[in-house]
Amino acid sequence: MRWVSVEPELFVKIYNNLKSSATIDMLVGGRVFDCVQKDAVYPYIVVGETNVTERPSMNGMRETVAVTLHVYSQATTTYQTRDILKYLNILARENIDIEDYELDWVQKDNSDVFIDIDQFTKHGVLRLLFRFRHKTLQEGV
Repeated sequence: MRWVSVEPELFVKIYNNLKSSATIDMLVGGRVFDCVQKDAVYPYIVVGETNVTERPSMNGMRETVAVTLHVYSQATTTYQTRDILKYLNILARENIDIEDYELDWVQKDNSDVFIDIDQFTKHGVLRLLFRFRHKTLQEGV
């Protein structure tokens, strides 16, 4: 049986949720992108890499989608980056209703804050795992 991954829809959902968040607007001035910015105004967020692990079974399909979020800041300390990551960890999990899929769980895989090679940019990384069950034809899909 063939299955359509939830990954593209999940990516767009997270991106749009963050773009429309009043909290994110307050923290980064609405600067949410899907790739690193060349002439950036800091701080900003990138909804970045994804990867998918499928778990097919006799009864259906489940998949785990990892989504990596990045924060870039040039504040003097790493506090701003850590603070934005704290909110991303909450907000990226909200309103994840996607038609034809059922969200089983969300968990943090890892997070990290480090100084980029330019020695000024603080780079935060948050990787979240989303486990989905694919609904079946018997459920009206």
